[in-house]
Amino acid sequence: MPLALFFLIELFLWLRWVLFAGFCATWRAVHYRGETIRKHEGLSRISQMTKILSISLGYCMPPAEIYAFGLYKSSSKRDVLSYIFTHELPAFHLWRNAKRAETLKASQVLQDKYETAKLLGTKGIPMSPLLAMVPRGAAFDAKVFLQDHPRIFLKPRHGSRSQDAFIIEIKNGQGRIAIYAVKNGCQAQPATQEQLCQAMQRDDFLVQPFLNNHDSFSALTPAMDVVTMRVITEYHPRSGISCYSATIEIPHDSDPVQYGHIILPIDLASGRPNPFPDVHLPVEVQARYGAIHQRMGGFIIPFWEDIYKSALHAHECFPDIYAIAWDYVATPKGPYLLEGNTGWGTRTPQMISGGLLLNINS
Repeated sequence: MPLALFFLIELFLWLRWVLFAGFCATWRAVHYRGETIRKHEGLSRISQMTKILSISLGYCMPPAEIYAFGLYKSSSKRDVLSYIFTHELPAFHLWRNAKRAETLKASQVLQDKYETAKLLGTKGIPMSPLLAMVPRGAAFDAKVFLQDHPRIFLKPRHGSRSQDAFIIEIKNGQGRIAIYAVKNGCQAQPATQEQLCQAMQRDDFLVQPFLNNHDSFSALTPAMDVVTMRVITEYHPRSGISCYSATIEIPHDSDPVQYGHIILPIDLASGRPNPFPDVHLPVEVQARYGAIHQRMGGFIIPFWEDIYKSALHAHECFPDIYAIAWDYVATPKGPYLLEGNTGWGTRTPQMISGGLLLNINS
């Protein structure tokens, strides 16, 4: 893109934000969170509006994330500028990888779920079993796989965020195939054969057995969806590979479309889930998170040490990428790695650990 055109587009986006969109976004955020903040923190809605509007317009930052990070309570410019916001996410990951010449090649391999499974499987990483890879547009008969597996999971070879992913099962006693779309990592609304076929025209598809939760998770969620552990590892040229963040993501069956998962940080040393920092959550969400954490008691993630070591070992295969989010499941047979992500979201890790730019180690 010509530089002049780039600046023209950026000027238009900035003017739209400071003249109109920023005011609307701030009003919506204060309308949603303002009264609760007033009751529990004693900060009036007018004060919230003034503070959030000044940050939002001055730095072009989304008001919802200003609330999420608690920046309306800070008067420090250093605190405000230490966070990465959603609209900055692609640029942040590109910037962190900029000094590594082989990053593009490594990222392409990691984004190819089939090639990643082959590579990491040879390194002893426990990968989710693969039943078949169906080429784009090829015929697919689910009944062939459902003979040996009650449920199967289909995902595109190059997909992300559960887009175009499906769960297929045979209804008990009916003999017919039921297809479900996947949203936010959870089984969502029923899908049609036509929708599945259209998705399989866009990419190669991986066919996997649907993995079941370890028995210890049964008290945490009655949902059929799997509990996942996300481990974000970083590679630093001086100190090597370390873990930046680890969380457990528990499907919440009351409204998976809206809430998706209850996310709790994991203590790296013990594998024990910690409570989520309450200061960053709406009151009704705090209650939901608190109830799950209280139900856990002294719960420890099954196979945690294996998962932790496996994530560090997996990153050794991609030293040109600065940080990777690895998604694991713990099953009765042991832990399995589902995939690695280079474009991982930063909101939740920053709500737990603070701004990524505050003490960044390049």
